[in-house]
Amino acid sequence: MAKPFTEEELYKVLANPFYCLRSVHPIFAQDHDTLVSEEQWVKASANLIREIGAEKFLRLLLENLKGNYCQ
Repeated sequence: MAKPFTEEELYKVLANPFYCLRSVHPIFAQDHDTLVSEEQWVKASANLIREIGAEKFLRLLLENLKGNYCQ
């Protein structure tokens, strides 16, 4: 019998856009140098969520993951 998810594991599942995307753009599977640290990205994202709201941020995140991003 599988053990139940912890609260943190459940949040991780709910925050993963993989479950609602048919495929993720191949650019996200390529090895590349990062432009910012994870900590910087998290702080900037949290600020943007406060500015534009969580729903709009999540929709933008999904569009980026689908490959619909500005170059």
